[in-house]
Amino acid sequence: MLANRILRDDAFDDAVMHLCAHIPAIFKRERRLVRAFGDFGAFAAVMCAAGLGASHGMPFTLAAVQAVVVPPGWISSRRIRALIDWLELENAAQRHPPRGDNRERPWSLDGWLPVAIEALARTYLTAASPWETAPAADRPQDTVIETGMLIDGVSWFLRHARELPPPSDEMRMFLGHAPGFPLLLDLLLAAGTDARDTAGCEFSRKAAARAYGTSRAHVTALLARAERAHILRRNGSRITLNGLAWQNLRHDLAYQLAFVALWAEIVRTSRSPPPPDAPESLSGRNASSNPE
Repeated sequence: MLANRILRDDAFDDAVMHLCAHIPAIFKRERRLVRAFGDFGAFAAVMCAAGLGASHGMPFTLAAVQAVVVPPGWISSRRIRALIDWLELENAAQRHPPRGDNRERPWSLDGWLPVAIEALARTYLTAASPWETAPAADRPQDTVIETGMLIDGVSWFLRHARELPPPSDEMRMFLGHAPGFPLLLDLLLAAGTDARDTAGCEFSRKAAARAYGTSRAHVTALLARAERAHILRRNGSRITLNGLAWQNLRHDLAYQLAFVALWAEIVRTSRSPPPPDAPESLSGRNASSNPE
């Protein structure tokens, strides 16, 4: 299956390092992203809105977003309302005249947020490009079209999340706390291609806190939570990742790259949603398979 093939590919380490170098850099350049979608709940809400057309200036409603992201328990309706109000204050969302119920008020994303979303999408498209089957000449030359396709894919992913294999416990832990995912990628970048090195790697909590606009105490608490979950071990300023956790995280990243590559192929060849067996096609996981 594709994710397992990606794991065994010599190009995989380079793809991981590409993600590790560029995803955190986008968050550090635009630190408001930490609040906008630094944890999975906020990410799901914003990307659902973007997938409804908001990234292209088209309207969406809070009711439509809530219908996707609230039932799984990713985020509460109250937090979605607070998030959209904050995005409006930060010139990243624009409200339009209501059509009665305020939940049906049209909104659109605007300003720096769609720009950041497109930058993140381009980073994933570049990282996944070694496993795209379409010749480069057949790929869209307009990057806006290409990133728009991937944003639509993430929206599909969110709507079908219950049918898809869940991420590892290690990935869920980092996704659950802002800025967990970019911080995890920082750790992987510091560790290099072999994060299981028993000597560990130097990691500055102070520098990470400054880079993401948060407190050192917050970064320390996140690392302590990861240590209690046996994901890593701290020794002063050095951090060592648990070997099994490292394998699970690599499988999660391979799955993400497989999704990007397969979605691009599906859209370019059929212009239709993924087939019913897409979950297995994407990951190679089923009831009897475990991450390698």
